[in-house]
Amino acid sequence: MPTLPNQAQPSLEGRYRGLKLRAGLAAATVHRRRLKHANFIGVTGSCGKTTTKELIAAALRSELRGRSSPRGRNDLALVGQTILRTTRRDSFCVVEVAAGRSPGIVARKAKVLRPNIAVVTTIGSDHYKTFRTLDATAAEKRALLVGAADGATAVLNADDPHVLAMAEGFRGRVITFGCSPAAMLRALDVRSPWPERLSFSLHCEGRVVPVRMRLCGKHWVTSALAALAVASVTGVTLERAVDALTGFEPLPGRMRPVLRDGVTFIQDDVKAPLWSLGAAFDFLAEAEAPRKIAVIGTISDYPGSSARTYVRTARRALEVADEVIFAGPLAGSALKADAEALRAFPTASEAAEYLRSSLREGDLVLIKGSGEADGLEQVVLAR
Repeated sequence: MPTLPNQAQPSLEGRYRGLKLRAGLAAATVHRRRLKHANFIGVTGSCGKTTTKELIAAALRSELRGRSSPRGRNDLALVGQTILRTTRRDSFCVVEVAAGRSPGIVARKAKVLRPNIAVVTTIGSDHYKTFRTLDATAAEKRALLVGAADGATAVLNADDPHVLAMAEGFRGRVITFGCSPAAMLRALDVRSPWPERLSFSLHCEGRVVPVRMRLCGKHWVTSALAALAVASVTGVTLERAVDALTGFEPLPGRMRPVLRDGVTFIQDDVKAPLWSLGAAFDFLAEAEAPRKIAVIGTISDYPGSSARTYVRTARRALEVADEVIFAGPLAGSALKADAEALRAFPTASEAAEYLRSSLREGDLVLIKGSGEADGLEQVVLAR
């Protein structure tokens, strides 16, 4: 019988990795069944998963012992590893459950995790190339609820119709959060005009509690409310949970302020899907600073041509910033917006070199890009 060419045959190393993964997930599944006393919490959505997961862990640790998946990784193997690290002394285990490059990844993770609490933040077009539509993206994320344990609780964003629709047909308890009047945990008077940080009034079960945080941008209210909702489900007192969130610092690359020689950089450069730019631009529009500058790297996950996308982005950025700088291989496309305050550089290092000589004390610089693909941290380091 003829054999496939060597390059088409699975390598021994690849087969070994596959066997190791399956063995690890099988062990995690068995271990998960033994830990009936702990609340396993899965967090999914198109954005804000990492910060939401960390906020949940911070809120719960104010009264409970538990585990959380490490930052920067959300692959299938990590779900199993985090479960296996959970012990009988832990009261909770919170895991970020991300989608992948093909449908069905969330379902595979949920099958192992079997969350007692399933959290969904929001639905956006982060995985446009894979799912194409918001409905398809929502279906992928909803798999976390489908794979939840018996008697589980769903914690859902009432401000996102795609998320709220997941309550239909869910057999467990549903807790909703958001700014919507129908939300069970509701935020009012949401503010975050830089240099102020995020603040809002929490309305919950007839109570009004002021919440003041270190996060930058009103959009983080979704993550904060999700964490407080999970705290309420697990029995953590509201006051302790709110206190825990008060001192939580922004995570690296997620609207994190960095002060260098009188210039403030807001680093939001983990990823830059097109639909997420609006929240960053809204932050810049409300910010108070002598001069506001937007530095934009590679934009991802958008339909249509890159030329039109970059031009539209440039025009929107020019509405909220005094100067707009694009960096990366497609940066030149933005110049068709034709504005004196608009510049483009093919690399982050060239943009950094320009800013090194042009920035002045008091400037507020928003950095929005796609992680290692852009290397926009050079802009901060160059100061």
